[in-house]
Amino acid sequence: MIRIVAILAAVGMLAAAMAQSPGDATQPQQLAVRAAVWGQVARPGQYYLEGSPDLFELLSQAGGPTSGADLNGIVLLRERDRTRRRLNISRIAASGEPFFIASGDVVLVPESFWSRFNRNLPVISTLAVVANLAITIMLVTQR
Repeated sequence: MIRIVAILAAVGMLAAAMAQSPGDATQPQQLAVRAAVWGQVARPGQYYLEGSPDLFELLSQAGGPTSGADLNGIVLLRERDRTRRRLNISRIAASGEPFFIASGDVVLVPESFWSRFNRNLPVISTLAVVANLAITIMLVTQR
């Protein structure tokens, strides 16, 4: 999974570099921060943010987390120093300090346990019914 994200990020950087046209040398250009967010957000993808964006700005650009997001299990893949860091968004919000996003960062928002459980509930219910039926048949045939 991480390799796929890294490949997608590299392809995105290459496409962005090829799409840029040279600017006027006399005009300083403000570089956009390129970051990607994948997983349980409304609009996953790659985003270009001006200035010094923080984690909340990136998540907002992606439409915010879905109801099935695990906000305490967010993973940040930082391209600049090739690190992987687990983020607890509750702690970041409580600290009041911005968590800045660097160009090349990839933010992964995982699905929560309960969201996966609810998504798989029909399978779990069916297995419970089949097990109950098998036990009932065994008990009836023993009499």
